[in-house]
Amino acid sequence: MRNHYLILFAGLLIAKMSFGQLLQDNTPGEVRPADFHPSSTVVDSNANVVVLKDSGSADLQRTFSGWRVRQTRYRQLLIRNKNGFNAAKIEISYNPGLNLFGIALHAFTYNLVGDSVVRTRVDSNDIFMDLTSGMRIREKISFPNVKEGSIIEYSYNLNTHSIYSFYPWIFQGEYPCLKSSYLMTFPEAFNYVITTQGHLPISRIKDSLDRVYQFGIGMKPVTMKCYGILWQVTDVPAFKEEPYISTPHNYVSAVRFQLSEYKDMETNKSVKVDDTWDDVNKELFKSKSFGGIMTASSHWLRKEIRTIVNDTVNGIDKARALYAYVRDHFTNTGKALVVDKDQSLKDLFKSHKGSVAEINLLLTAMLREEGLTADAVILSTRDNGFINPRYPIMENFNYVLVRLKAGNDTYYLDASEPRMGFGHLPLECYNGYARVVSEKPDSVVLDADSLSELKIAMLMLTNNDQGDSLTGDYRAQQGYYTSLHIRDAIAENGEKSYFEAERKSYPYAVELTDGSIDSLKQYDLPVTIHYSIGFPIGDDDRMYFNPMMGEGIKENLFTAAERHYPIEMPFNVDEIFTLRIEIPKGYVIEEMPKPVRIRLGDGDGSYEYLYQTDEQAVQFRSRLVLKRTYFQPDAYQPLRDFFAAVLKKQGEMIVFKKKK
Repeated sequence: MRNHYLILFAGLLIAKMSFGQLLQDNTPGEVRPADFHPSSTVVDSNANVVVLKDSGSADLQRTFSGWRVRQTRYRQLLIRNKNGFNAAKIEISYNPGLNLFGIALHAFTYNLVGDSVVRTRVDSNDIFMDLTSGMRIREKISFPNVKEGSIIEYSYNLNTHSIYSFYPWIFQGEYPCLKSSYLMTFPEAFNYVITTQGHLPISRIKDSLDRVYQFGIGMKPVTMKCYGILWQVTDVPAFKEEPYISTPHNYVSAVRFQLSEYKDMETNKSVKVDDTWDDVNKELFKSKSFGGIMTASSHWLRKEIRTIVNDTVNGIDKARALYAYVRDHFTNTGKALVVDKDQSLKDLFKSHKGSVAEINLLLTAMLREEGLTADAVILSTRDNGFINPRYPIMENFNYVLVRLKAGNDTYYLDASEPRMGFGHLPLECYNGYARVVSEKPDSVVLDADSLSELKIAMLMLTNNDQGDSLTGDYRAQQGYYTSLHIRDAIAENGEKSYFEAERKSYPYAVELTDGSIDSLKQYDLPVTIHYSIGFPIGDDDRMYFNPMMGEGIKENLFTAAERHYPIEMPFNVDEIFTLRIEIPKGYVIEEMPKPVRIRLGDGDGSYEYLYQTDEQAVQFRSRLVLKRTYFQPDAYQPLRDFFAAVLKKQGEMIVFKKKK
């Protein structure tokens, strides 16, 4: 996305000395018999694979074609059992234009036979190459002779001219690692912003040396100080993905790099290379494959719009009609931030399909064509990681929405989702900072705290005429995103399948009849579920009855003893369930759960479990409220205890005793 390049002549880099300890700590080691039986606090019986060593480096070098980054990776993995065999299938993707002679791959399998280590080389028959849709080469490596207890080892080199942001180094992954290290070397003419993340202690060693650089044939060589920084972590536990986390990408222990300044070798002046958000907006807005799509105006488009909605319809109703048309008539082909440069707006409209960006840029163009204030919004979805507002890095964005302003109201639209209502967005879009691409650029924050999922359910149960069963009616207005899930499930499997799953969700063998769903096709509204329910009483001396009737939480998702990263829930919650049940004929109440009110934090949430009784019936009410979606790790234990208390309470029974 950058239009500026370093104004430096081709030249030659000559390394005069090594970095001593830095290089030594980052050098592959010999596989020994003891490596097959590692001893570490992070290795337990559940570890199918153990990373014995994971080391990488990035070296900023001068070549005849300019600056490049030469990156290396070396790994040793112990495959402890057959459940870890998938770790012996490796894929490496690279740009063939920057790696003309391949990636210098070396790979081996090691097995311990008696007291001897036997090495098997990966040969060409074990390497499969193909060309991806992005014109990159992908090498798939299948290690030979892999058994339970084998060690696989591989290393490779990669080159890139993207010196503005090195690849980040991730110390923590799905397997425990005994030692992970990363060495970065760069001349003092470059200044990188370096950030670390995660809770693990990362050691850092810095050293320097002098290197000789020659810029242009015949030019006087320049001696420049070069820095080396080694980051290292030992005994790295596997990253355990807990519930309510947007993506591990945000929280694994890692180090990241972004070029902020360099020194021009001709003028000896410092040059800032950080793009501003205004620069990003200007480039996108002027781009033929982004701004050029949403600002397109032509007679054919106006003519097509008139077949969708009459010109006399007012602005917001016109916007709703255009949104519904695009949503219902275009097929989403996947995520991509920009439009194919060879595809015009007219091509896109005729094809009735496109990526998320293409569909929503088309909608933006149609809204603008009708004189409405519509702009594109670029963002990073929750699974793609946070956007840092300080660093405008286009590669971090992966999604496009529409912002519509109508009077004092602002609507965010995504026409790429087939059953999404006007003014609603997929949950994955609520990931914080986002940018509006427009004539007047702006930033917005799409926060999960702005969402509240309200569910109101009611169940009435009475004795039938024979007194041998309880029958009644159930009605529930679902929250919007639960409604979306129901719509998707019914679109895929039908209503019959939905009500069968509903029947099975009850703790008793119940029968459901006369099921119906209101507002199923009215995508702007939540759905309301109706059905009749009945189940036999039986003839036992005692009848144990759970008043929650399958509502509420099914399990406490917070089971880990501790947590090192935040809890990110998708929305606020307000769930209300009321029950009125006639005391079964021939029974009296022997025991009732105690009513409680449980409070979470300083008003962050609450739970009520209340009831009233008389000689004829029990009236029960349960209400769970969560007023926050984001909790820091130090709030984990109170949150865990809160859900444990709620789950325990919701499991308690009313005991009915048979009259004597």
